[in-house]
Amino acid sequence: MAITTNNNSEIGGKITQALGAGSGVDIHNLAKTLAETETMPRMNTVTEKKAESTVAISGYGVLKSSVSALKTSFEALKNKDTLLNKSVKTDRDDRAAVEITSQALATAGIYNIKVTQMARPQMNELKDNNSSFTSLGQTLSASNFTITIKVPRTAASGTDVVVSNHTPQGIIDAVNSISSTTGVTARAFNPAATGTTFSILLEGSNGSDKSFNFASTLTGSDALTGGAWGDKTRGAQDLIVELNGRADVRRQTNSPTDLVPGVQTTFKRVGSGTTINIVVSEDTTALETKLNAMVDSYNQFVALSNYLTGEKDEDDELAGSLGAEKGTVNIIKNRVRGIIAKTSESASNGVSTLRDLGIQTKLGGEISLNATTYAAVVRDKFADVRTMLTANLIDQDKSDSRDHGLALDITTVLDNITNDQGTIKTKETSVTAEVARYEAELLDLQERLETIKQRYLRQFVAMESLVQRNKSTGEYLTGQFKAMENMYSGN
Repeated sequence: MAITTNNNSEIGGKITQALGAGSGVDIHNLAKTLAETETMPRMNTVTEKKAESTVAISGYGVLKSSVSALKTSFEALKNKDTLLNKSVKTDRDDRAAVEITSQALATAGIYNIKVTQMARPQMNELKDNNSSFTSLGQTLSASNFTITIKVPRTAASGTDVVVSNHTPQGIIDAVNSISSTTGVTARAFNPAATGTTFSILLEGSNGSDKSFNFASTLTGSDALTGGAWGDKTRGAQDLIVELNGRADVRRQTNSPTDLVPGVQTTFKRVGSGTTINIVVSEDTTALETKLNAMVDSYNQFVALSNYLTGEKDEDDELAGSLGAEKGTVNIIKNRVRGIIAKTSESASNGVSTLRDLGIQTKLGGEISLNATTYAAVVRDKFADVRTMLTANLIDQDKSDSRDHGLALDITTVLDNITNDQGTIKTKETSVTAEVARYEAELLDLQERLETIKQRYLRQFVAMESLVQRNKSTGEYLTGQFKAMENMYSGN
């Protein structure tokens, strides 16, 4: 009957019983030792290889993240709009007079602006036949009446609304119900800020074209009257400025975006004859920030690849984790290094590579941005730099049939390393398969060890049985000889 791993205890018991009665040898341990002698060298080798492959998977994961971070830094450089920031400055620090918001598409230049008139809305004050209202619920009519608002005030027709709530509040609600069409709003207003009497204040929108006319069918003692705002004329009017010497430049808003193309200027008051000088220039600091981020990502990749293929560290399993994969890592490193010298399809005016921007390679493989070179090229050829990097395109991708910007081409190179068909993924898949093979082999070796051990146990049990039989025979003969001796000696 074959001996299996399921009856080891039975075998151990038989062996224990045989000890001292037979050979005196611990045949169980002897079988185990002999079996391990045959299998453990290979088992140790496979276990070590499995551990190396397992940590190599982690190493490739870290390397992939580093290349992906570098790719992200180039994605920030590939579209025109990301490199169109402008610097907008004024010679006056007067936020009470003007606020300036820079826009990406601002046009570089110098703009001299003097505000001579602010834009404002028309305002009308409605009263009850020239008398103030006494409450929001004051009854004005026994039946429905209609109000009409014309914008502009000279329009042939207007917007009508029926007032079914015959009170000041009903008028306010009716005006506001059509404000999305007319641009006119209404609210209760107390000019004196004391007492309980009030009027209804109508307010339009900025600009002379937004003047309005208000009329109602309410007649009699409760007829609505509306004069000028307070004791002043509050008709609608435009913003009027003098721009670069040209007078009477008009806009219907105090926050125009086209006086300085692409820049929103919000004027707060008339400038009292003072000219505001606004200077719009290319903002090269934004590009410099993006390039420095790319330099940092590149150098982190170089340091990491050296760390992963360098000396092992017992306290850090990632250190040297790709030592056995150094050939593949070097291929990846060479592809990454190649981006520094890569030439743009949209090269312009001698600006064609990252080196032309001041990117230079150091002795250890790291890179840096030469500030002097960068400052010179963006000062004299910023438009060419933008063309070289982006091909002056927005949202371009690698399938675009037009010339690519350098940033897109480099992004594609790095993506080919990290995508699902890339070098790293291919190696991860291969090494993962190795781990699976090693695990299968370890299972086979464990089974082999047990088989060999049981074979030896069967052999040793048979040997012990033979020893036991021989011992019993010897004891029998010894007994016979002793009995004969006693017989002949008369004992």
